[in-house]
Amino acid sequence: MLSRLLLPFVLSLSLVSAAQIKPVAFNGIDKWKSALTNSDMRSMKNLYSSDPAAKFIGPDGKPAPNIAPEIDFWQGLAAPSAMSAFEVTTLGEKDDNGLHVVSLAISMKAITPQGPRTRYVTEQQAWQQQGGVWHIVLTTHSAVVKMRPALKMNPHLYDTSADAKVEIKHALNEAAKDHQRVILVFGANWCYDCHVLDQAFHQPDVAPLVEKYFRVVHIDIGEDGKKNRDLAAEYKVPLDKGIPALALLDFDGKLLFSQTNGEWESARTLDPDEVIAFLNKWKASPQP
Repeated sequence: MLSRLLLPFVLSLSLVSAAQIKPVAFNGIDKWKSALTNSDMRSMKNLYSSDPAAKFIGPDGKPAPNIAPEIDFWQGLAAPSAMSAFEVTTLGEKDDNGLHVVSLAISMKAITPQGPRTRYVTEQQAWQQQGGVWHIVLTTHSAVVKMRPALKMNPHLYDTSADAKVEIKHALNEAAKDHQRVILVFGANWCYDCHVLDQAFHQPDVAPLVEKYFRVVHIDIGEDGKKNRDLAAEYKVPLDKGIPALALLDFDGKLLFSQTNGEWESARTLDPDEVIAFLNKWKASPQP
């Protein structure tokens, strides 16, 4: 999984590094992970190439004058009063003419008024062997986000062959048995934020609420966004405001809530605590 920001620079570096002769087994990820998890910024800094000087690629796709933005970013997160419990997961690795390109997912804990909460960063690095030692020559990272990125999207999240009316009826029948409510999520498999929201429904601090109090129905709007428009109109969900778009039904089918201003359209920018607050607000009261 190579960031489009890194690709042009990796291609140019590959031409230079291809002349290396004696390969050394790649061990960079473990060293970088150890430096981060131990907040050892001196060791981390030593992993970045000095000759040629390592480059950081910013969100605008342009290289920074030096690697300082990368070092400062991780140093700030690893400070004693900032993040803790870092975990690094390798998403992909690729050899390319002497360069070893890796994609990493990093999670960490932040202390919030609501208690510890997980935060996420994705990082891409291109490593080069220099005198028998691997160094990072190129890197880029995302901003810190509160919602887990949808790094592996489920191509079947929205069943394109399903009859949405039948699905809703079945969900209402099941919800009535357990005095639950039904969340209708209008979206599509091509919608990144739809996958982010679904992941939020399954993360540890949210899933118990969803499983106990709700049934979730994913309603496909199709490749052109025109599918199931009649249902969106019935439940007062304006799809032109963006997806995912939600409506919420009581177990008897009564419409309790419909999103009107695209509040969930940019799910990636939400705080999981906002999702929890929404679920707590609309969960059904215990049966008498």
